[in-house]
Amino acid sequence: ARLVGGMSLTPSAASPTPPRTVAVPPATRVRWLVLAMLFIVTTINFADRATMSIAGADIRKAFDLSPMQMGYIFSAFAWSYVLAQLPGGWLLDRFGSKTTYFFGLTLWSLFTMFQGTVGFLTGGAAVAVLLVLRLALGAAEAPSFPGNGRITSAWFPANERGLASAIFNSAQYFATALFAPIMGWLVHTFGWQSVFYVMGCLGLALALAWNKVIYGPRAHPWVNQAEIDYIQAGGALVVSNACISSTAPA
Repeated sequence: ARLVGGMSLTPSAASPTPPRTVAVPPATRVRWLVLAMLFIVTTINFADRATMSIAGADIRKAFDLSPMQMGYIFSAFAWSYVLAQLPGGWLLDRFGSKTTYFFGLTLWSLFTMFQGTVGFLTGGAAVAVLLVLRLALGAAEAPSFPGNGRITSAWFPANERGLASAIFNSAQYFATALFAPIMGWLVHTFGWQSVFYVMGCLGLALALAWNKVIYGPRAHPWVNQAEIDYIQAGGALVVSNACISSTAPA
């Protein structure tokens, strides 16, 4: 202590430094972007399979097809779609949803586009090629809905999974509402081949966007730890290598 002017001054003890509070960034919402991509891809998926319904009448006239031949062409998609469900599920488990879906989307878009080239053929050759392409289209689209479920289970907690499933399922009806008038206009204005070319090109462009947006939760470049913790706490099947592992859900 020191005496100053007769008064004793004692230095006070240093006051403790308050603990620093680290601001925790809010959780990102990347899962909803992933869901938006599922919705868009599913819309294209159903629009592509509906191209024949829109262009069928003109195709029948162009090739003078019988109702029985048209019946085979219309049903070909369903045959392969059903038969390819199990192989499609195995591919999803083996190679992951991102890779399997990307190749499926690319292939079904090419098969859709190739249907427009049938106009260069005649008679039985046109029918045979169209039948093969419809079979190929069904097989390529088969993994899509199992893939949607797999990706949703990886990205969404249980309390949001029902809503997420309802959103991507609604795309099948949205496809008809949006694309049926557009495809009808294309057939009327540019001919039936244009429907297949336009829808095929849309699918190929979407395949490029797919690889930029779809990842497993821990591998996604735009997600933060807060969102991963949230979805994992809610029961999402979060794993580090969800895009490629045979045991991963996405």
